[in-house]
Amino acid sequence: MNQEPFPDNMVEMANNMGISMYQRFSTNEACLFLRCSIDDLMKLTRSRKISFIQVTRDQIDFFAFQLLEYLVDNVVTKSTTQSSPNTWPERIVRAKELHELTGLSRTTIWRMERKGEFPSRVPLSGNSVGWRYSEIIEWMKLR
Repeated sequence: MNQEPFPDNMVEMANNMGISMYQRFSTNEACLFLRCSIDDLMKLTRSRKISFIQVTRDQIDFFAFQLLEYLVDNVVTKSTTQSSPNTWPERIVRAKELHELTGLSRTTIWRMERKGEFPSRVPLSGNSVGWRYSEIIEWMKLR
């Protein structure tokens, strides 16, 4: 019997966020993902509250599943009664979904970003970028 290596709730979270369980995050990317400071992230790694991989003596990286494990085990979610009806889940939108949401081409988005007229992209890895969903929705509301 072939058993999945990750719990279904973690796989679902990763799929909803548009990330792979084995996607690697640098320290800065992990801070953006967890919405914490580098100092806080370093405290978590030193206390072994969050798993990581040692790349070099001075560099650590994180797999998405390590960050999700920490979130699932340690983050308390707000009850639906406390949450305002106008909040959206924070997630990263890739270029294809951004085009579907806004109808804008990559070139138009790039030009608008350069002028400060569009939310800034978030670097995810060496060759991929995304945008914060909440910032895109807010930009669309103000437009």
